[in-house]
This record gives sequence, structure tokens and C-alpha cells, in this order.
Amino acid sequence: MGGVNTSRSYVDIMKFGHWNDATNSVVIDKPTLQGGIIAVYYLPGTLLGAFLGGYIGDKFGRINTIAVAATWAIVGACLQCSAQDHTWMICARIFNGIGTGILNAITPVWATETAEHTSRGQFVAIEFTLNIFGVVVAYWIE
Repeated sequence: MGGVNTSRSYVDIMKFGHWNDATNSVVIDKPTLQGGIIAVYYLPGTLLGAFLGGYIGDKFGRINTIAVAATWAIVGACLQCSAQDHTWMICARIFNGIGTGILNAITPVWATETAEHTSRGQFVAIEFTLNIFGVVVAYWIE
């Protein structure tokens, strides 16, 4: 979200700042709203999804849960892309966070359940390494 938060059109749509013509830059008027849009993804969304992930995974199976959570996260990303105001964006980020939380809770469990007993730790380590590598690449691109 770092690159998006300094975009003129995004700031105008979300109404947490304005464009300064003199400096050709965005001026943030409501930093709490800006930070809230970013943080709401993690606390209520991902946390709730992580708690739900175990229950849903036990009830419907790991693979079905992963498929539903991936679809959930894709829909959440589409909702974020189509957000027309900060309320919509906050709701979309909570929605997307739930899908991401379910995926973060279930994928390592599924990987350890399907791996040979001699390589379980390696599977989990690779999964988390790739997850962190994806985040690093995303931040690097921004």
C-alpha cells in the first residue's frame, strides 16, 4: 500500500488528504484514517481468519478450505481495487484479511500433514520462506 498511499487519485477518493500544487505532492490531513485503512487488514481481518481457519479446516477439509480461502482473498482483492471511498476500502480489507488469515493458518498444517515425516520441517520452512520472499518482492516493486 506504500505506493498507493501517495497517489493523488487514491488520496482524493479515500479523502484522507489533498494534493499540494506548490510541492507536487500529497499532503495527509487524516493520518489516523490512512493508517486505519492499512492496519485494519491485520487485526480484525487476518486474526479472525486465522481463528476461523482451524475450525473450517477441521469441518470441511484442508484442501476445500484452502480453495475457499483463496477464492475469498481474490474477491477481497477485487473489492479493494473497486473501492470508491474509505468505508468500502476498510470493509474490503477486512474481507480480504479473513481469507488471508485462513490461508496462513491452514496451508502450513496441510503441508505438514501431507509431507513425509522426514521432511515436514523443511516443507514448513520453505512455505514461510516463500511467503516472506513474496512480501519482500512486493515491497521492492513499490
